[in-house]
Amino acid sequence: METGQVVLADGRTLAYQDGEPGGVPVVLFHGAPGSRTFRPPEHQTRAAGVRLVTFDRPGYGGSTAREGRTVLDAVPDVAALADVLQVDRFVAVAWSGGGPFAVATAFALPERVRRLVLVSAPGPLDEVPGGWEALGEYRRPTAEMARVDAARSVRSVTRHMAPFLAEPVAFLGAGRGPDGLVMADPALRSMLEAQVRLALCQGASGIAADLVAMWLDWGFRLSDVHVPTAVFHGAADRSNGEDAQVYAARIPGATLTVWPDAGHLGLLAHWLEVLVAASG
Repeated sequence: METGQVVLADGRTLAYQDGEPGGVPVVLFHGAPGSRTFRPPEHQTRAAGVRLVTFDRPGYGGSTAREGRTVLDAVPDVAALADVLQVDRFVAVAWSGGGPFAVATAFALPERVRRLVLVSAPGPLDEVPGGWEALGEYRRPTAEMARVDAARSVRSVTRHMAPFLAEPVAFLGAGRGPDGLVMADPALRSMLEAQVRLALCQGASGIAADLVAMWLDWGFRLSDVHVPTAVFHGAADRSNGEDAQVYAARIPGATLTVWPDAGHLGLLAHWLEVLVAASG
């Protein structure tokens, strides 16, 4: 596995990990918070013949923070990474908070994104029924603030996240039900804890920027995404359930699979199935 950095046109760096050469190129968009070390079981990835590329979004891990970014701002970063790795076309796979950025990439680069696979991903607030109400007591006013003053909203989220920085694994939650079974696997738990610690090594700027970008208008509609799309969701996942239905209904030709035995960490429990969908 290769670990490296791409120097972007504006001088920022983008940290990445590149898997086995020669396989089907799959770019995996980590959650929020998350980092390039969010990598499901490597032996399954190799068995599926996949070259898995992961990267830190701005403000996470080894990637330079970028103020005022939107979901579409992920597109040139991903394109530059693919260019450096000499990958012309690739599959975009996203888990949880990585979803909006993968969708934006598929929208903007349909000539390069072969397929889009979304797992437990949040959708755009303006298209998900009840999306604003579901944000809750703290996040809703902060999201409303973002539409008026995004920088102020980022500062608010950064302050709110500060207590978690002392123990980043708190972001992973207690891991009950199906997620508890995933967390009981020592290798998976170790990976999850390591990737969230790396994610927050710069502080909370990455997750704050991610959340505000998700809350803003995305700059396109889901019906404008014209890439073959598979959507997965765990029946026991209490987050983003309505979002999965919306993705499947509004992205032309998208399919929806609901795993009856999975929670929010369903991607790790069903990684081979996700890779089959990615390989088309």
